[in-house]
Amino acid sequence: GGSRIILYVVKSLIALIDWGMDAQQAADLLNFGNRGGAFEIELDGDAVWTALKLRSLGHRIAPALMNSGVHIIVNHDGQLQGGADARREGMALGD
Repeated sequence: GGSRIILYVVKSLIALIDWGMDAQQAADLLNFGNRGGAFEIELDGDAVWTALKLRSLGHRIAPALMNSGVHIIVNHDGQLQGGADARREGMALGD
């Protein structure tokens, strides 16, 4: 993970807070981000179209293997909700 851990955590928080996703949806979301250079996007069939759109807007794109391993537990209305990234081992359980 190294410096990409920040990208994975920020992506997950944005998905939960701004996009209204649940914990599992946020963990499953395609990984992406920028560490001050090219826009990194996870190698995935669906990512090709996103990358092409971003490239047409002038972004430099760097496809990469990004297996985050994010595990999330969220308190949602008094219930614990869990989500685990299927790209890695492990699980997160809620109530």
